[in-house]
Amino acid sequence: MKSLMLKAAKAAGKVILENYGKIDKLKFKAPRSIVTKADILSEQTIVKTIRKKFPEHNFLTEESDFIDKKSKFTWIIDPIDGTTNFVSGIPNFAVSIALAKNNSVVMGVVYNPCTDEIYLAEKGKGSYLNNKRLKVSTKKKFKECVLGFSLPSDIGISRKSLSILSRNYGTFRALRNSGSAALNLCYVADKRFDLYFTLNLNSWDVAAAKLVVEEAGGKTTNTHNKKWTIEDRSIVGSNRIIHNKFIRLLKLI
Repeated sequence: MKSLMLKAAKAAGKVILENYGKIDKLKFKAPRSIVTKADILSEQTIVKTIRKKFPEHNFLTEESDFIDKKSKFTWIIDPIDGTTNFVSGIPNFAVSIALAKNNSVVMGVVYNPCTDEIYLAEKGKGSYLNNKRLKVSTKKKFKECVLGFSLPSDIGISRKSLSILSRNYGTFRALRNSGSAALNLCYVADKRFDLYFTLNLNSWDVAAAKLVVEEAGGKTTNTHNKKWTIEDRSIVGSNRIIHNKFIRLLKLI
């Protein structure tokens, strides 16, 4: 399944790059939520590639209705995570593909076709960036940490996120948002970030990246410090050491 997942991600990345820089008119599926031809083509490429091998599996994707085959396996797909970056010519977006077994993520890939960086994780077998084994940071003090975050399209929830960031500005060494939730969370596994949070997203945004962090020795929960599930709308990722302290800092529980 791992080789198939990588094949699908690479094929989707090729389609995306073929359409990169060729956006004539923006199409909005909701306010501040863009969909492009490349999103659709990428998703179709991924699903077609996987369904050839596993036609009996379920598919949960961003741009299409849930394909429910009553299988214990579900592929969770974001064809372009960071579409705003994509249409703006910012080379920081990713294909995200996760495989869940009985709603537990067991494999995931996050692929940035612009940088050719592939984050890959398999449950119990570690996380990798291309061929490099990943390990989260060992920082214990917030003042040494880079905090990653994502702002949702919902204005009210974004204002709440900004309020948290404003309230704690100066607590961390730096604050960063790359524009892709999947990459933001993977950066925790890669020590680029030490912490990450967002208050509102969909499972396809972070399902694969969640496993990448955990297999690198990190921890993920929802913002109430409960085990993250594919039904959750929030997520916190960390190097594990400062996870509980950060949850308390959010003042959401």
